[in-house]
Amino acid sequence: MKMTARTATPEMVVAARPPAGFEPITSTSAFGWENGPIFERLNENGRARGFRVAERHINAGGMCHGGMMMTFADIVLAAAVNETAEPPFVTIRMTTDFIDVALLGEWVEGEAIPTLMTQGLDDGVIPVSCRIRANGRLVASASGLFKLLRSRR
Repeated sequence: MKMTARTATPEMVVAARPPAGFEPITSTSAFGWENGPIFERLNENGRARGFRVAERHINAGGMCHGGMMMTFADIVLAAAVNETAEPPFVTIRMTTDFIDVALLGEWVEGEAIPTLMTQGLDDGVIPVSCRIRANGRLVASASGLFKLLRSRR
C-alpha cells in the first residue's frame, strides 16, 4: 500500500523551528512521516537535511535515540543517491559511527558527501557517505551502499 504524499503542517514547522532556508520535505513513507518532519535546503555542497530533536526522538537517557540517528542518516544518504540515480533503489548496507550525542531541542543536520557517487553505477551499487551535526557539533558519520533496482521484464 502506497502512502499519499504529505508535508509538514504550518504547526509542525513552527514547532521544529528550522534554520533559515530549510523547507519541509514531502514524505511518501509512513515510517518517514512518523519520524519527521524532515527539512531540506540546497547549498553550495548540494542538499542538506535536518530535523529538530523532539521528545519522540529521545531514548531513556534523554538523548536522541541511535535508531533515529540511523534513520536520519539513511534519509540523508538516499537523498544524495537520488541526485545521481533513478529510483527505485534500496539500502543494502549502512555503517554509522556515533561520535557525540544530540539532545532534546537541538537542530540535527546532515549532508551527504558525494565524492564516491560516480563509482559503482555499472554494477548498480552506489556508495555514499555523510556527516551529521547537532547544533554544529559532529555527532555521527555514516556510509552506505545503495542498490539500484531494475524492473523485471
